[in-house]
Amino acid sequence: MTAPAQIVVATADANRLRDWTAALSAARCHVRSADEMNGHHEVDVVVTDEPLASTSLLLDEDRLARGQIGLVAVGRATPADVSLPDDCSPREVRLACLLLAEIVRLRRQREASRRKEKVLAHLAMSDPLTGLPNRRAWEQLLHDRLIAEVPRQWCALVLLDIDEFKHLNDEAGFLAGDEFLKDVAARLNNAVRRRNAVARLGGDEFAILLEGIEADQVPAMVEQIRIQAGGARDAKAAHALTLSAGWVVFSTPCTKADISSFMQAADANLRAAKQAGRNCTRPAT
Repeated sequence: MTAPAQIVVATADANRLRDWTAALSAARCHVRSADEMNGHHEVDVVVTDEPLASTSLLLDEDRLARGQIGLVAVGRATPADVSLPDDCSPREVRLACLLLAEIVRLRRQREASRRKEKVLAHLAMSDPLTGLPNRRAWEQLLHDRLIAEVPRQWCALVLLDIDEFKHLNDEAGFLAGDEFLKDVAARLNNAVRRRNAVARLGGDEFAILLEGIEADQVPAMVEQIRIQAGGARDAKAAHALTLSAGWVVFSTPCTKADISSFMQAADANLRAAKQAGRNCTRPAT
């Protein structure tokens, strides 16, 4: 163990307090009594012959429950990581505390690693500007929701992008352009139901998956989303923000090849909307 184990001794027995403290100090542990402990100190292990509720300790109950603080119980039928008989020796207490301190620190390392992996996974699957799922996350989402063992339902893939976004950047500047993108992302999130998915595929292109819909309602739904996501205006820009959209409707389950074809069809419809003058939806409503 690189750093001394942080041990708290909680007992009303003066002899035990003396003997346990001496045994643990000999092993270079940092030992405190319950009276010396406060919520600001790190704790590896608590060794006690009393119920925790009857001590003066103020411990983080969540960390205790998750095993981030170890508990050695002496002579008590109480839940603990290690239970020792009432007549155990100070040496046995020391060994139990040292071993448990190592285990507790390993638990903390594993939990910290899991948290770090979760953060890294989130970063890898998120667009840093808008916070929306990125292209990688979008592709994984389509695979998970549309392929293999999924319920039969009508869905729609929708692709949208901002009309004349380059001109907006030129007029208002790139920082303002970033604000436009974040505003569109927020508007799209607000425009779709919680069960549906919104992603930023890159640049000024966004994607939506609509699930469990009525196929004949898709044109009006997409048009409503497109209009609701537009309309932002920057003081430096000469005109309001508008979007163009292309969509395709299909039923699940699908194959990977199907999804690729649907994306190509939605993209072709988006390009058709651009060629039709922008600020519109294709297929037409």
